[in-house]
Amino acid sequence: MRIPAKFLRHLVLRGIILWVLARLAVLAIGAAAAANQVPGAEQTVAPGPILSFWGVVVTAALVLVDLQRRKELMLLHNLGVTTQHAIIVGMIPALTIETFLSVIR
Repeated sequence: MRIPAKFLRHLVLRGIILWVLARLAVLAIGAAAAANQVPGAEQTVAPGPILSFWGVVVTAALVLVDLQRRKELMLLHNLGVTTQHAIIVGMIPALTIETFLSVIR
């Protein structure tokens, strides 16, 4: 169940890029909701636990889509790596960065 270093490095680097995209998407959706004056939208736009949670959830979804798009899941399964393990490895940067951001706030 050990991911080779080459794939591990790629998963982590792509996890950082996907976290940035997920964070921008969550911020854009929150800003759009606030602009439309949806009740409770001001809490979505403000940085906090809700934004962090959705950033991590969207990152997990993007990691799964990226693994499927690149057709790497079958290769990883042949190496004994489960899909859940690969997604968790791709989420490590998102969890680390979100934890760091919540601590410095």
